[in-house]
Amino acid sequence: VTGKMARGSRAGLLLWAALLQWVRSQGTADRVNGLSLHPPYMNIAKAADISATATCGLDASRRPRPDLYCKLVGGPATGLSGHTIQGQFCDHCLSDDAYKAHGIANAIDGTERWWQSPPLSRGLHYNKVNVTLNFGQLFHVAYLLIKFANSPRPDLWVLERSVDFGRSYKPWQYFAHSKRDCEELFGTRAHERITRDDDVICTTEYSRILPLENGEIVVSLVNGRPGSTIFNDSPVLRDFTKATNIRLRFLRTNTLLGHLISKTQRDPTVTRRYYYSIKDISIGGRCVCNGHSDICNAQDPASPFLLQCACQHNTCGISCSRCCPGFNQEPWQPATTSLANRCEPCNCHGHAMDCYYDAAISQRRGSMNIHGEYKGGGVCLNCQVRSTIHLRTYASI
Repeated sequence: VTGKMARGSRAGLLLWAALLQWVRSQGTADRVNGLSLHPPYMNIAKAADISATATCGLDASRRPRPDLYCKLVGGPATGLSGHTIQGQFCDHCLSDDAYKAHGIANAIDGTERWWQSPPLSRGLHYNKVNVTLNFGQLFHVAYLLIKFANSPRPDLWVLERSVDFGRSYKPWQYFAHSKRDCEELFGTRAHERITRDDDVICTTEYSRILPLENGEIVVSLVNGRPGSTIFNDSPVLRDFTKATNIRLRFLRTNTLLGHLISKTQRDPTVTRRYYYSIKDISIGGRCVCNGHSDICNAQDPASPFLLQCACQHNTCGISCSRCCPGFNQEPWQPATTSLANRCEPCNCHGHAMDCYYDAAISQRRGSMNIHGEYKGGGVCLNCQVRSTIHLRTYASI
């Protein structure tokens, strides 16, 4: 057992090191290239609004109630409260006791405290529990690191994302006990080779019963995908890594029996030992700036908790997702490794402050840019001086 746990730990450390190396390499490549700009990665979980559909020590109406639970492993470490029942180390979740409360905020506060779900002795429906992180804005997510506490890692669950602030969710990755679970429950094969940047894979390596506590799950959403080395030029991978919300949808706890048989499902001495617990969630993400900014800070006084890109290339908006007023001679585009795709100013001869892009005008070459070329579709708005100059020589209507 010790050898298996050590090998699992080493594998996790190697994957974590590989993720950090990839993140650092992305930042270095962006700075050297200088055309497609991106802010650095950070732990976006720390500032997220986190919630859980069920918590040990709270009833369905979120009122305090004591919950007895027992650990799968032996006795407690020195100094921990609790007692032994039939050879099991047990304790109570008490939401009004600071030392025995296990609220979901513990999962992102950076301490040794943990969140815990109700034990299955309260009902087998507590196999299904959701943990949701709401970021309040769109991020690119590269990796997740989940550290569990006094329970094994989940047996069956789905990592999901939303790009519409929680109105809908899509699977990001499946986690299952066996290849058969992957196929029968999720309709996909385990450990299939990733051939597309938006492939949703199913893995079984993180659903083993060991370790019985303090296990980890490391998820890379970029490494191993075809576009991982050309992230800036892979629109599919850029879209695949976007999220405003992340949901951990737990479906089945891990048990020493594999699956609880019908007789033991009614035995509280068995079911009180099965629950979920999370000590820490870290999520490596960065602001979506569409290649037009390498800085992301809180700048909007109206929304001080939102991170806003310090846009360059004449772009504007929280994510630099539009051209600034007066810079719509060409349509907005995200930057790529080889092209900054700056927004170009309209040629309004100083008579207008704003303009818009019209594809039809661009097609018939009806707008002159600031270089004297009939290129683009800039149309000036609210001209301050009356003019009868033809549209082909004065980009105004």
